[in-house]
Amino acid sequence: MTIETVKEEIIKRYKYLYENSEFILAPFLMEETQEQFKKRVEKYNLVDSYPMICLDIEPIFYQVIEEFLFSEDPMERTILYLLNEDLKTDKEHLELVKEGMLLLEKKNNSRKYLKENLDIYNLLQRYGRYLEEQSGDLDNKRNKLRVLDEYFRLYRYKNNGKVYKSGKELSIQDYPSISMALELREPSRSKNDIGMTNNKFIETVVNAPYYEYNWSIFTEEEKADVYMCYHDEIPYGMCITCELEDEYVKTMIDSRLQRPENTNPCGETFIINEKEIFINQDDKLYRYYQMCPHCGYIVNIPKEVLSEELKQRIEERCLKDQNLFRKKYLQSELISLENKTNQMQLKK
Repeated sequence: MTIETVKEEIIKRYKYLYENSEFILAPFLMEETQEQFKKRVEKYNLVDSYPMICLDIEPIFYQVIEEFLFSEDPMERTILYLLNEDLKTDKEHLELVKEGMLLLEKKNNSRKYLKENLDIYNLLQRYGRYLEEQSGDLDNKRNKLRVLDEYFRLYRYKNNGKVYKSGKELSIQDYPSISMALELREPSRSKNDIGMTNNKFIETVVNAPYYEYNWSIFTEEEKADVYMCYHDEIPYGMCITCELEDEYVKTMIDSRLQRPENTNPCGETFIINEKEIFINQDDKLYRYYQMCPHCGYIVNIPKEVLSEELKQRIEERCLKDQNLFRKKYLQSELISLENKTNQMQLKK
């Protein structure tokens, strides 16, 4: 197997888990019975407690997840994929998923903090703990953990320009304040319980060169592509030049915004930031703007670079302040005047 083939498979499997983790995990949510609850309260002398709701996943299902993550067969031939696709039309299973989601809502309604999500991170973390319990063939265990790290590194990518090196375990390079103390204990699984043994898929990842700047076989650009499939955001680092937009040729008059007379574009580039974009409520053609951080000039942000969801978020935020555009307009003029005053003083 080539490293490119394996990378494509990891991304495909990551996306499948990202889209289906809730459906996969929901049926495993269980609420303890009144008898179990009563015994636990008496045993630990609890006060103001509630029946526990938690994921109860049997080891055999972790083996199914393991095969999905590390199999050298295509994803579509793995047991998890075939089983999950079949269950999507099973009425009894769909009812179990529904019941699980109601339990999740009940559990989270009883918590102010640490609410549970049935997401890919939850699934990978739980499988990771199962893998940590492997006590036999430790080389095989390390190899599988190495591959698992690549799934985690796809998850840890954030659209903020920072390179995260952490895999399953958090890296002190990413989070300097974390404690590196580890709980040392003997793994609980039998030495004969090895699970999936080394194969071409695992060995290809383990033997492949990785990028030193992010400790991964994936570039940050490849991670960004996966991230953007599920997050409607402006890609970090997208820049625009501080200049006057082109005139709209279909109109007989110049429909561009009339900026304050003393402001002029400086020609510098700057990063587009969703939180800094504001709207001109009276204009449908040139509606979205951001102030140049270098000179204060009001720069048009082409609506073509903004998705419909982004536009909606920007509109909702800006419409909360009916005077926002006017304030930005005056701020632009003030910044320009201050810059000119400073330049005059420097000349003197």
